[in-house]
Amino acid sequence: MRRFYISRLVLCLFLALFLFPGKILAADETRIPDGIYAQGISLGGMTRSEATQALDEYFEAIAASSFRLTCMDGQTVEIPISEWGLTWDSNGTVRQALRMASSGRLIHRYKDLMNLKHGNLYLETHYDVDYDMLRYSLAEAVAEHDNPAVNATIALQSDGSFAITQEGTNGVVTDEDATIALINEQLNDNFGQQMSATAITRTDTPSITRDELLMIKDQLGTFTTNYSESSKNRKTNIEIATGNLNGLVVLPGETISISETIKPRTEENGYVLAAQYSSGESEQALGGGICQVSTTIYNALIRAEIQIDERHNHSMVVSYVDWGTDAAIADTAKDLIFTNNLQNPIYIYGKADGDYLTFSIYGVEYRPANRTVEFVAKTTHEEWPKEKKVKYSDEYKKGTSHTSGTKRPEVTATLTKVVYVDGVETERELMHTDYYMASPIIITMGTG
Repeated sequence: MRRFYISRLVLCLFLALFLFPGKILAADETRIPDGIYAQGISLGGMTRSEATQALDEYFEAIAASSFRLTCMDGQTVEIPISEWGLTWDSNGTVRQALRMASSGRLIHRYKDLMNLKHGNLYLETHYDVDYDMLRYSLAEAVAEHDNPAVNATIALQSDGSFAITQEGTNGVVTDEDATIALINEQLNDNFGQQMSATAITRTDTPSITRDELLMIKDQLGTFTTNYSESSKNRKTNIEIATGNLNGLVVLPGETISISETIKPRTEENGYVLAAQYSSGESEQALGGGICQVSTTIYNALIRAEIQIDERHNHSMVVSYVDWGTDAAIADTAKDLIFTNNLQNPIYIYGKADGDYLTFSIYGVEYRPANRTVEFVAKTTHEEWPKEKKVKYSDEYKKGTSHTSGTKRPEVTATLTKVVYVDGVETERELMHTDYYMASPIIITMGTG
């Protein structure tokens, strides 16, 4: 019996030498047997690196091509497949092909190789796309070809009533889920060829309807601040930011970022240079003054008892509200974010007339008439700087000085919400405790 196994081994070795004449190759020089294909590419006779390169070049060419999509308006767009995050496993395919020549029991390899003599072996390379990237790419491509629904709009009239200014209408848009399913079919059936599909559409209904807006009638909260002594530029910024918020309708459950809604503080959006706080000092910046807008609407929102998700105080105290009741905005560092936690839409009314800034929140009154709310700001620590701050700068001539800044105290302040029913206190909630750094008068001594 032992001689029989030895004879079979000798036979296998003889057949291997017959099928692969010449010296035995090193592991990294092993070549793929003839008759093995992947993605239509003949890998026969290739080394590992050659086969991997061939498959990579094949997929790179596909990634550099486009998917042709016919939009709902009949126009065709070319969507770059490179935007879909296409990945592939060429190494796995090559490993599978090389197993035929260099791994497994010799007798099994012999059988596999003999099978290749009578037909070819076709391997599939695993590939994938990032469907989040695909969805975003699709949405970008069809955006200007879709016909989205138009929301109903409402406006506050001079007599205090509301009027519908635009009726909501249905639209027709690309059904992203159904269209992505079609694209996926093309990827499965025609990968490597010119792939195309016709977008599937759906009816798009308004997210804000006339009936919802007609329910808005009650003032839930209001607040006013004075900005009459502001510079011309600061007034401009306040009025631009207020205009971006005025008339905003917020649906139940919808979250709003004030910083995003008032738009980036750029010249293109109309903002100009004015004073603002930065690292405990005042500086000129585009949009200076907008914190008075966020502060004023913050106070209106809390009186409407709207959910506040994010709010920050200033680094130093401000003069237009009680300490502990401000809400600062600083690009991406600070924002005022709120969510409509009510059962009905709310309407934001904002007005800046050059002297006074007012924000009012309108909706459907949900609180009993005998319930009232008060917000109590309390200063728990106040310490004024005793000395002036001296700086040196070569911007001014030696022997001269320049005075700037405003003397402000170091402050700790709290804000408490107090609820009364029939004039009797029933609830008391500490909303936040704020710290403000001191700000001395700054004297800059010239060294230039």
